[in-house]
Amino acid sequence: MMEHIANRSEPAGPPMRALVVDDQPDVAMGLALLLRHLGYNVQVAYQAHEALSKGADFRPDVIFLDIGLPDQSGYDVCKDIRRSEWGMNSFIVAVTGRNEAEDMIRAANSGFDRHVGKPMEPGTLQKVLLAMKTKAMFPGPL
Repeated sequence: MMEHIANRSEPAGPPMRALVVDDQPDVAMGLALLLRHLGYNVQVAYQAHEALSKGADFRPDVIFLDIGLPDQSGYDVCKDIRRSEWGMNSFIVAVTGRNEAEDMIRAANSGFDRHVGKPMEPGTLQKVLLAMKTKAMFPGPL
């Protein structure tokens, strides 16, 4: 499965920074592993307050943010990130099991750039990263 995305060449230069936020350690570490395999510098957070703290220090280019965090809604975390100096230009991806049209609209209205379902397949990850690089924004699921 990783071979499908492993052969993609990334441009030279400093690695892009990704923050993965999910309260399920297996999900967070799996996505972090894929991103590291692609050459990203990755940090992981398991709760909203940890995501905001790490984000302020790490200044991620892309954030994969679970909607169902135990301490705060991912929608509210996204709004907090968008209000911050460090996060206003980050590419933020809602990663969730909530995939109804109203969930996608709420994600877009909260400041997310993309909305993807769990579990995220490597092909979907490729599409998200391409959307980030080409600045393709909402609407539409991947």
